[in-house]
Amino acid sequence: MKYILIFVYFVVSILLFVLNWDLFTTVVNVDLGFGSYNLWPFFLLQIFGALLLGIFALVDGMKDLKREVKISELQNRVMQLEKDIEINYLKESRKIEPVLGQPLISKSKN
Repeated sequence: MKYILIFVYFVVSILLFVLNWDLFTTVVNVDLGFGSYNLWPFFLLQIFGALLLGIFALVDGMKDLKREVKISELQNRVMQLEKDIEINYLKESRKIEPVLGQPLISKSKN
């Protein structure tokens, strides 16, 4: 989903940039308080939006990575529990089996 959003954003940005070349190349004198600079405001706005989407993609990727780690930990835990169940089952089945040389059912004389 995040890659679709980024792709759509870049497609729309490129489309706006191509169709409105004069608007994006307009230079505006901006006073930032510590100096006056000539900037391209719409171009900077597109870069700022791309940075925000990049940060979103990184955060979402980290969240996906944490989820995958949690899933693998849970799968390992399930496998360990299944092994423990199988070991306990084998221990119980060995208690029922006869020891070598002894019959499972004792023969009684009537």
